[in-house]
Amino acid sequence: KTAEILCVGTELLMGNTVNTNAAAIARGLAEIGLNLYHQTVVGDNPERLREALELALSRADVVITTGGLGPTYDDLTKETIAQVLGRRLVPHEESQRWVAEYFRRIGRTPCPNNQKQAMMPEEAVVFQNHNGTAPGCAVAGAGRWAGKRVVMLPGPPRECEPMLREQVLPYLQAGSDTRLVSRCLYFYGIGESDLAHRLDRLMRESTNPTVAPYCKPGEVMLRVTAQVAEGQSANAILDPVVEEIRREAGEWLYGINVGNLQTALVHLLLAKELTIATAESCTGGLVAQRITSVPGAS
Repeated sequence: KTAEILCVGTELLMGNTVNTNAAAIARGLAEIGLNLYHQTVVGDNPERLREALELALSRADVVITTGGLGPTYDDLTKETIAQVLGRRLVPHEESQRWVAEYFRRIGRTPCPNNQKQAMMPEEAVVFQNHNGTAPGCAVAGAGRWAGKRVVMLPGPPRECEPMLREQVLPYLQAGSDTRLVSRCLYFYGIGESDLAHRLDRLMRESTNPTVAPYCKPGEVMLRVTAQVAEGQSANAILDPVVEEIRREAGEWLYGINVGNLQTALVHLLLAKELTIATAESCTGGLVAQRITSVPGAS
């Protein structure tokens, strides 16, 4: 029931590309109750990738990789993983059709390198890429890595995130009897240290749900997270802790799962059927911009 994220790409190590995939995958894993303890970034080097992969497999049940599934010579994620897991790469006919159809749809002719993307580890579960040419896949380990699974996702976020949401999370969740449920509580006018001091006993002693503070610009967020088994009520686990937080620090609490202060403000104005006006000089219209960025504010 544990997972590890392994992102592949020298551009990530060099800082040329921001690693948004790791955050998206981490959020998805939390939603389905897979515990995430490690994230690793490794460059496009097969030896270092093998080392990082074997370490990840030694401590996690599921390893999710992104990147290195492209058509060029340095895209070696799939080849390296297949070698580690003792799987041969074989042509996947459906992927060959997907690649051909993708190029037909955009009016271009695929080059021979693109067929490399249709080679899959034997016995893999293949995920269609609706936004590019690199299919993803899931491969079960054998021998030394029996009982482990590796899920490979493409690197571009516009390909990775839809595949994760539409195909990979349902695949990983199948058969699971637990999930994680969170409530985010937002506070304004109190510092992180003061809030943590007021809730010290609760944060130290709570195990399910857990309570964790996060400092944000000008405000503080508390995430209350419960592990919920099949048939259990998330509300029954979360409500008592949320109510205790309200008793201790309710005067600074401006919303639950609202996202930010302006969203809470707009929802309150709508509920009370009130309007608001701003007169701004040095802020250059920033207050109005933040309010009108919330859907429904007009």
